[in-house]
Amino acid sequence: MFTIQTYISKSGYDTIDKKQILVNEDFIPIHHLHAKQLANQQLIHTKGTTFYGTVLIAYQHQFLSSFYDWDDVDGIWLSILQAMTDCLCTGFGSSGFSERSMDWEMKKMKKNSTILFTWHHGFASQEWNDIPRKSTVRFPEKVLLNHIIEKGTEYLTFREALYDSGPIQNISKLINNLKSFK
Repeated sequence: MFTIQTYISKSGYDTIDKKQILVNEDFIPIHHLHAKQLANQQLIHTKGTTFYGTVLIAYQHQFLSSFYDWDDVDGIWLSILQAMTDCLCTGFGSSGFSERSMDWEMKKMKKNSTILFTWHHGFASQEWNDIPRKSTVRFPEKVLLNHIIEKGTEYLTFREALYDSGPIQNISKLINNLKSFK
């Protein structure tokens, strides 16, 4: 089973940053009825620059990321798409983006057509003791590629519907680049 799901925080940065425990109820998936409203409220509050949430990624019940890995959702998606593109082009892709010091890397394993995806949890591992410093999951290359394209496109559609379209041109370009690897 493979999961990539984008969630929007029900609260802004200050509120979510001060919470001791983050759970599913603190976020809503982008297909939820009120997701656009919440994202637009955060965009208005930040003068069109940011809305917060997370991208949960899991494969065969191994979670790569969690609700504690929240940040600017545009930045998370741009970084995942760029890391995947770089990985497919050169065999290695990484990203240092994050307001909360998260980063990730992808390494192509040629022997068995898999990608080793490592997520460094940054502040989450410093703020909560039960979060490891990093998580690593091995994905079949084509499965990861297809899911990133599918869920990246789903996020792009969501993002286009918001009052401020943000970096949709960059997101769209990266998704189209990834489609050339199918």
